[in-house]
Amino acid sequence: MTKKTLTAFTASAMLWLGVSLLAANEKPTPAFVDQMKAAGAALQSIGKSAEAKNYDAIAADAAKLKATFAEVGKFWTAKKVDTALAACGATYKAAGELETAAKAKNDDGIAAARKSLGAGCQSCHTQHREKTETGFDIKY
Repeated sequence: MTKKTLTAFTASAMLWLGVSLLAANEKPTPAFVDQMKAAGAALQSIGKSAEAKNYDAIAADAAKLKATFAEVGKFWTAKKVDTALAACGATYKAAGELETAAKAKNDDGIAAARKSLGAGCQSCHTQHREKTETGFDIKY
């Protein structure tokens, strides 16, 4: 093996190790799991309430989502993960729009806000959630 080949091999190995360390996963905290479960429950409830045109229930669940995503935002701020924080912010904003639309009994606004909520959740989950045998890990 030449010195040039050895240098290239060493540089490649160090780059791979650095990328591997940056792409580390971690188990979510119990509080984070609870927040995600609360968001999921609220989203399911919103779907049922939208079908029933129960605007008060939609508004109440949207307010719960805002509170949940305020806490989720603190998590991502501490982790300094800009993509997740942006998705969280978009989801928080959509929850506020949903609450406003529900209070106004605006079905089109409710539909648009629900679509935005789903997009925000999907964006974060695609980038920062990895299925494991025992549940999910947070990936960076």
